Amino acid sequence: MDSPVKSAVRVLGVDPGMSGAAFLIGCGSVHGFRDFKSKRELANRVADLAKNCDYAVMELVHAMPGQGVCSMFSFGRSSGVADGALALTVPERRIEEVSPQKWQNFYRNLFGVSRKQQFDAVQIASRLDPLFLPYLTRKKDHNSADAILIASWKILSGTNLEPLASLHGIAPRHD
Repeated sequence: MDSPVKSAVRVLGVDPGMSGAAFLIGCGSVHGFRDFKSKRELANRVADLAKNCDYAVMELVHAMPGQGVCSMFSFGRSSGVADGALALTVPERRIEEVSPQKWQNFYRNLFGVSRKQQFDAVQIASRLDPLFLPYLTRKKDHNSADAILIASWKILSGTNLEPLASLHGIAPRHD
């Protein structure tokens, strides 16, 4: 399996929320932001990364039973900020939402992780490419791992992924 970092397309993965993360992966590089201090910072960081992506994938989130109304409302607002930043910077046909079950099951199958085992995003992201390791050193880096795995899911499971520039006759970017 080739590393998603080596992909010819750049995919932005977003784990929404103030404690979430956004990572741009592909063309030999990894760029990410996490631990957002304000909704403005969240919007600016996601928009900055989105300007250079060919595809964007955001985790599909919803309220869960037992979660507080205020915390879910706040989380929903933060998710909307990230969604809005993507809508302003990425062509609509290049934005996708993916459920946690879909991308996590992809990795469970890829690495032979049983459904009985707890899903360890940090451990799985660490196995994909050593370039991810600096972003996975803290206990709270599961959000970074989620964003990395969401972007990598699009690359590894995608078919006919094409750099956006090639659709417009523009030479692809190589940083």
